[in-house]
Amino acid sequence: LYALSEESTLLFEKARERVARFINADERGVIFTSGTTESINIVASSWGAANLGQGDEILLTPLEHHANIVPWQQAAQRTGAKVVFCGLNEDFTLDAQSLKQAMSGRTKLLAITQMSNVLGIATALADIIPYAKQRGVTVLVDGAQGVSHQPVDVVDLGCDFYAFSGHKLYGPTGVGILYGRAELLRTMPPYQGGGDMIHS
Repeated sequence: LYALSEESTLLFEKARERVARFINADERGVIFTSGTTESINIVASSWGAANLGQGDEILLTPLEHHANIVPWQQAAQRTGAKVVFCGLNEDFTLDAQSLKQAMSGRTKLLAITQMSNVLGIATALADIIPYAKQRGVTVLVDGAQGVSHQPVDVVDLGCDFYAFSGHKLYGPTGVGILYGRAELLRTMPPYQGGGDMIHS
């Protein structure tokens, strides 16, 4: 411990508080990562290890960035789960009916973009997330594109995880945010070991 390290820690925690206010989150649920890709990989590895098994389904949309597809394909390979895609309408918007039909009793997770990085199409999260939650489906939102175009309130959205990157908000590269509901984070095994894990 020394003066500069204590000052740095204070600034770091103030940044966490500021991010929490920005997305209306509990600051205990705000995790700093290297970017959206790492944020999604953390959930796929840690939450996936604790919650996915043989025959379970991970529901995705064709609008997803590779960062919200490949980690789930890898999680499926590790756990015996299956990746399922819903359909799109002719104008490339999300087919909500197809998504609802694809959501079965085996669906454990819906990983969905807030806004397509290719087409700029925004998904109707306010309609989709409550439908998923009523069926006990965990929801991860890839907010990398949407966070700079729409106000984000994770409580109002009702999502379980929300991921985005600093550079999409004109911040530095190599900085990302993973929001997770605190009660879910407590049930997840550690993503990696070391550091302050000496006590527990």
